[in-house]
Amino acid sequence: MMWFAFTPVLLYLLVEGTRKRPREEQKKDCSSTLGLAAALAFMTLLPTVILLDQGRTPFTPHPLFFIGITLGIAGTWFRALAMRTLGRFFSRNIGIQSRHRVVDTGCYRYIRHPGYLGTLGTFLGFALSTASWLAVAGNLFCFLIAYTYRMRVEEKALVVFFGSAYREYQARTWKLIPYLY
Repeated sequence: MMWFAFTPVLLYLLVEGTRKRPREEQKKDCSSTLGLAAALAFMTLLPTVILLDQGRTPFTPHPLFFIGITLGIAGTWFRALAMRTLGRFFSRNIGIQSRHRVVDTGCYRYIRHPGYLGTLGTFLGFALSTASWLAVAGNLFCFLIAYTYRMRVEEKALVVFFGSAYREYQARTWKLIPYLY
């Protein structure tokens, strides 16, 4: 039963493996991509270590176990929705592609970074499934550090490329969480 906690992470990896590849992308930044890779590794490793430690005794699921898995699956679904909406414009890199345009449909109508919100849900849910506040706080802290930097770098590149069109998009949307941030 304990291994069921890994469902959101496995679905996340499956979704990542099936995404459309960008075309003719000119990469603008690599450091934030490496930062995200390190953050994702940490956000997987910390709850895994805690789950393995819990596995030393008979596993009795805490109510947070099921809430966390549900949140994690919902986060992965939301990330997949964001990836589908952007199509080939979705990339792990910060870059500009041929015929790139500002996408403001679907979940991008309200949120500029719904893929990152989905990632937050996935890995916060995974941490929550451990019922460990250390895992939840660690994953939340790691996400905030890595993804705040990433969003800043990404938006700067998009403003440089799209100019006023992207600034107008920023003015009418939330960065990550509606009515909050």
